[in-house]
Amino acid sequence: MIPPLPLDILIHILYQLSASRDEEGDLAARAIAQCSAVDSLFRAASLTPTLWQRHYRARFLYANEASERQREAETHGDWKEMYYARRMIDQKVSLHLGEIVQHRTGRYEHVKSLTNFRFDTWDMLEFQTGMMEPSDYLKIYDYGSDVSPSLLATRAHWASALQAAIGRMHATELWGCLRLGSQSVPFVQAFSATSCFFGKHPDVMKSMLAALTPRCTDYVVRSGVPLAPDDPKYDLKKLCTLICDFMTSEGFGPATAGGFHDVHNLLPHLYLAVNKHTIPLSLVHIFVAIARSMGIAASPVDFPVRVLVHISVPNPDLDDFYVDVFGASVQPILTLREDIPAILTRRGIPVNRIMYYISPATSAPMLLRNGRNILTSLDNASSSMGLLRSSTLLGLSLFLALSGSERFVDQFMAYAEPLDCATFISEALIPSLEGCKAAESLSEHCQKALETEARMAKVVKVSTTRQYFVGMVFEHKKYGYTAVITGWDPVCAASDTWISQMKVDDLHRGRTQPFYTVVCMDNSSRYVAEDNIRPLINPSTALLMKICKSIRVLPHFFTGVIRNWKEDVVSSTSATKTDGLTATTHYLPADEEEWCRARFTLNPELCEMYPEDEALGDAWLLKKLGRGAGRAE
Repeated sequence: MIPPLPLDILIHILYQLSASRDEEGDLAARAIAQCSAVDSLFRAASLTPTLWQRHYRARFLYANEASERQREAETHGDWKEMYYARRMIDQKVSLHLGEIVQHRTGRYEHVKSLTNFRFDTWDMLEFQTGMMEPSDYLKIYDYGSDVSPSLLATRAHWASALQAAIGRMHATELWGCLRLGSQSVPFVQAFSATSCFFGKHPDVMKSMLAALTPRCTDYVVRSGVPLAPDDPKYDLKKLCTLICDFMTSEGFGPATAGGFHDVHNLLPHLYLAVNKHTIPLSLVHIFVAIARSMGIAASPVDFPVRVLVHISVPNPDLDDFYVDVFGASVQPILTLREDIPAILTRRGIPVNRIMYYISPATSAPMLLRNGRNILTSLDNASSSMGLLRSSTLLGLSLFLALSGSERFVDQFMAYAEPLDCATFISEALIPSLEGCKAAESLSEHCQKALETEARMAKVVKVSTTRQYFVGMVFEHKKYGYTAVITGWDPVCAASDTWISQMKVDDLHRGRTQPFYTVVCMDNSSRYVAEDNIRPLINPSTALLMKICKSIRVLPHFFTGVIRNWKEDVVSSTSATKTDGLTATTHYLPADEEEWCRARFTLNPELCEMYPEDEALGDAWLLKKLGRGAGRAE
């Protein structure tokens, strides 16, 4: 009989099993758990607290703080039991996500059940996205090959959308406290929460800002300026100037004139990473975060020219002063008695209003100022179409959450989708507006939107009179843009006003022909008559991939792309492997013969609504290829 291993050796062996957030880490945790069924020695080794603590912290980076405290209390700090509790939540999240992806009917009941777990879902949802854009899962497959499109893109799309919904719930609840007069939400935290509207966890913003502090500290120390207030050589103005210099060394700086109305310069997750030349308010957000972490009493000031930083000086014999982070290259420090009054006088500010403009501002006015900036920026051509809806919701949410005014409701709801109605609007925004007329109006709008969605979920569309199908890529005959069909109506379902404006009745078949809902390369949605559609023939791989990457909403509708090749062309190919998938490149003759056709494959939701369209798409792919319209590049 082989003698048993010593306990410490056995524990050491178990420590070699990978602790990570991926499937390998999960398998390792399962293997450790199964050791408890071997014998008492293995059981003792498998129950080692630090072993499970290691796996817990590797697997779960995010949690609801209150839920985490409750788990610790209920399990008495048992890391294994806490791990099991979180994995149970993961399983529920996965089941709800599966139902959300597969079925439109009953979808938002599952959405509510999932989002009730809030940030306890984040790790699992992040695992489902693979830390990738959902469009990255849209692959191109050859018709009839052994590999076919999966639901990865659609699962990633919904996982990402649910992260944004949970983030919006968190941010809205945070801002709701500010409207009620609470000063418990610091400026940096409240301002960073704007990125939650774009699916960013608040800890991500916190980490990005926190990473600047040690680098700034090193920068100051190398400059020979003391950091301790009790040091005789401590110079607060010099220290603040050095923080500005450090920010410049990190690439932060003032935006050019055109950048003032670019929404990319208004969102923390963007200006902290790539859009570092940004507006005054964004630079103040960064400065205040760094300064406060270094023990400096820094606050934003709602100054009329541009946002400044107020520095409270501990010595009562000395005046407070101001920092102009945006204009730091010219004059970083502004004095209370000379510079500030001179600027305000030039702006025509009356003496009795000066105190408002020189006092430290709370979070609310800064958020409202950013809300105005965001809504103004959306008219700018340089702003991304992909950010339009989320940015509009953010800007209007700030006004609703902080003012409670009913006049923003109609405009706000015009951009809200059923997911928004089922999550952050009904679960966070409306409760925070209790007692305001806006709450009642929002509630009515949400109820109507969800009732409409429930009716639409039951709609099944079949027709034999149309030429085209959901998933077809086409060019508009008149305007030349490329788009993908996402839905259709047997006749024009638009209003009479729209029909008149678009001169629909001037078309050959007028309003009685099929009309198609489409998404374009610029992410806009349009409604197109069948007469104006020209199917795209011979699309290149580059064009198909550009469509997949450019139209961000495609994973909501489709699982991938399939194409069919003329048999005598397929022999001229090369194959490469990327991420474990084989991508085939076909070399086509440069003439006008039709060599291939391609279409997007429908996800389960669209298959339920348009049960004929997959078959119609396949029939179109298999249509005999011959003389065609030439290759589309």
